Amino acid sequence: MTDSIRKMGFIGLGSMGGDQARELAKLPLDLTVYDVFPEALAKFEGRAKLAASMAEVGVDADAVGICVRDDTQVLECVDALLPAMKRGAILLIHSTIKPKTAQHIAERAAPLGIDVIDAPVTRTEMTKDGPFVFCMTGGEESVAARVQVVLNAFSTNTMHIGPLGSAMALKICNNLVSWCSIMLGIEVANVAEASGVPMDKLLTVMKRNGNLTPPMAGFVDFRNNPGDAARRAFFASQAGIGEKDLALAEELAAGADAASPITSHTKTLLKKTLLAICES
Repeated sequence: MTDSIRKMGFIGLGSMGGDQARELAKLPLDLTVYDVFPEALAKFEGRAKLAASMAEVGVDADAVGICVRDDTQVLECVDALLPAMKRGAILLIHSTIKPKTAQHIAERAAPLGIDVIDAPVTRTEMTKDGPFVFCMTGGEESVAARVQVVLNAFSTNTMHIGPLGSAMALKICNNLVSWCSIMLGIEVANVAEASGVPMDKLLTVMKRNGNLTPPMAGFVDFRNNPGDAARRAFFASQAGIGEKDLALAEELAAGADAASPITSHTKTLLKKTLLAICES
């Protein structure tokens, strides 16, 4: 398969990371996975080695992917992994975090001979099997090339962006578009309903002219049909992720001295709006 990646580790088996690991499990390499939730880990029984700790994932691994919720969780993973990983190994950060956090991790890893790339992902396919994300990479391009076979396993597209942190900045900007459009979609649905516009006809027109993106469609559907407790709990968790993503965008803009009034306004509305739907 490849001379450089024979043993792979992966931490974080949620809705995104679990699907990434699913595709990695199809490769002819030794895969070790870990998640704090036993039920998520159990899904990989017979498909990968189930680690008992984050540190175990890093032992003898040629590369380790991290796909957890936020900066704090990524740093917890890094604290456990760096002492366990060997020189020459590669750490891939798939989580959406601050570019400065990725750079700080690389500074910590460098004296240990461990390479770091930021490799955030965004979904391109909604299918249940096969590659399903666009993976952006930042850092040394030669390091990204060493894990290209890994990225290809779960990616429909890959692109090297630039220096470490640049891929994370791009992902944050992309998420900003997604969350603003989601909130706009919910507002449009509210206005249309109040104005007597049939919801099915609104969505038909918006889909046909390209205004209805898949993420927007999913959240508008939730607004129209909140569903059972499990569905409401999922969207409640998304509210927290959205608030985190918009806070990252706000901080990125501030650091670049760029105005971001839409970002800030959307952040004040998002969690409150989604939780209100969850409780309706």
